[in-house]
Amino acid sequence: MDDADFPIIIARSVIAAMPPPMLQRAASLLLRKMRRNHPDLFNNLAQLDPTSVRIEPTDLPHRFLLSFGDKPMALTLIRHDDTPADATLKGSLESLLALLEGRIDSDALFFTREISITGNTSAVVALRNTLDRETIQLLDEATSLLGPLQRVGRRAVLRWEGRAQRLRDRLTMPRHALGQRDRDLAAESDAMRAEIEALKSRLAKQETMARRKQGEAA
Repeated sequence: MDDADFPIIIARSVIAAMPPPMLQRAASLLLRKMRRNHPDLFNNLAQLDPTSVRIEPTDLPHRFLLSFGDKPMALTLIRHDDTPADATLKGSLESLLALLEGRIDSDALFFTREISITGNTSAVVALRNTLDRETIQLLDEATSLLGPLQRVGRRAVLRWEGRAQRLRDRLTMPRHALGQRDRDLAAESDAMRAEIEALKSRLAKQETMARRKQGEAA
């Protein structure tokens, strides 16, 4: 995969598996990071009319509420289906992230029905136009949460995504083409698990060191 491509397969798996409290914390941390990196975007969003948009990825079990306007933008995990919203955006995670990053013409996403809108359409159009004026690399934003391990984490995620893509391709291959490919993918799967465990260990050490420094400072 291209180094700039967002690892959609890995992202879908991770988000689907995260417990709601952990997912909410991750979303809040990501939004805080983006606010620091894109102050103009958040200032422009704050000038829009107060709006809440329900975001429904069709390939995930989670639903989100994006609020912006006269107060700081917030992204919250929806716990109840009757949560009110001014508009609803529905589409695959890949299409929704493409809209956020501006990697594809947003009009094309709407016209081809890859993303559907209900409710206050003008509010969603205002949101889309504001996003279109900003360059966002969501992979860089997300991996920056790893702190000093950002480079290691980014490389690992891209490797995992490449392997996941090959596994997906294998599942669509004719049966006679399997064999050695199966053994290769099994080896890659073992390597991926080892890399995940190594990254988790390094993150745990970083967190321990950070807590120790905070204790010494106190």
